[in-house]
Amino acid sequence: MRILHLYRPRLPGTRAQAIQVVHACHALARLGHKVTLLADRAGGGPREALAALGLEPVEGLDLRLAPTTYAPAAGWWFRAQALAWWAGAPGVVLARDKRRLRWLLRTTGGGRHRVVLETHELDSALAIERGEDPARALALERWLLERVDGLIANCGGTLRMWEEAHGDRLPAHRVVAHNAIAPDRRRGPRPPEAVIRVVGSLRAYKGVAALAQAAGQLPLPVELVGGSPEEQAALGAVPANVRLRPPVPYPQVPDLLSRSAALLLPLTDNVFGRHLTSPLKLWDYLGTSVPLVAPDLPSVAEIAALTGAPVHTFASEDPRSLVGAVQAALSAPPRAPFVRTWADRARETLPVLLGPATAEPG
Repeated sequence: MRILHLYRPRLPGTRAQAIQVVHACHALARLGHKVTLLADRAGGGPREALAALGLEPVEGLDLRLAPTTYAPAAGWWFRAQALAWWAGAPGVVLARDKRRLRWLLRTTGGGRHRVVLETHELDSALAIERGEDPARALALERWLLERVDGLIANCGGTLRMWEEAHGDRLPAHRVVAHNAIAPDRRRGPRPPEAVIRVVGSLRAYKGVAALAQAAGQLPLPVELVGGSPEEQAALGAVPANVRLRPPVPYPQVPDLLSRSAALLLPLTDNVFGRHLTSPLKLWDYLGTSVPLVAPDLPSVAEIAALTGAPVHTFASEDPRSLVGAVQAALSAPPRAPFVRTWADRARETLPVLLGPATAEPG
């Protein structure tokens, strides 16, 4: 089956969105489908973009990078490429970008291909949380729901929020498909270093600043690995035992994680933290045998129930409870690594992508 993934990540890149989109397309191609992904160019070509994520080229994955980094020209190129794909044989449009999907359906009139929306958020709910009028976001969500054939949600909380907001407007074909990791990112027990690590972005809505201050009471140093210089600067002064470390290349992350005394997940009690996330870093954490420490939120509980992995939780609204959770983690025995692969995820999405008649490559 021909599949167009409509998102437009910037590649090479290791933001969570780029990691998820490229691996999802790569996994579908490995299952025998013909997948086209259009992306902005950050430097290098498709081979370099895949290598940055630890991937090799695979037959069936048509990864196209814009021929220029000049944004207006790249936008024209993207639109021309999407319309050229649309003019081809019937296939599936898999869209993570709601506005670009609306543009494509308005421009073409729709109807030629099966259309599936993949959602990692509910914009109308996020607007309400910010104190904004949700009318525009609701209108876009309703407009798309009238035209899509299927819905893929990144976690159960996201799907429940769509169901509560839009009820029977949702397509009958819908599925929850959590994030995943590559199977070669699994790591068994290794001699740990005397350090607790947080790996990934340091965005404010994850509550990283409060977590960093609470970490000053922990018995071991805490490394915050990753984040942009702006994100690190936004943390302000951190306790003496909290270290800021620049990002490491994505393929090297599992080895770093596996040498940690404990792994700490930053999330806070907001709409995103409670309902809308299946953190990529948590799936990488799960692929090791290192004890896990995470806030007691429904999103974390959902993944713990799905995997059966022990998680030492603390109250996200009271970072001081972090100390007890970390102490319990540091005295816990190694656990069995849990690996959910991108191929697992791809197989879960196929019935929605291809429709009820078949989920076989074509």
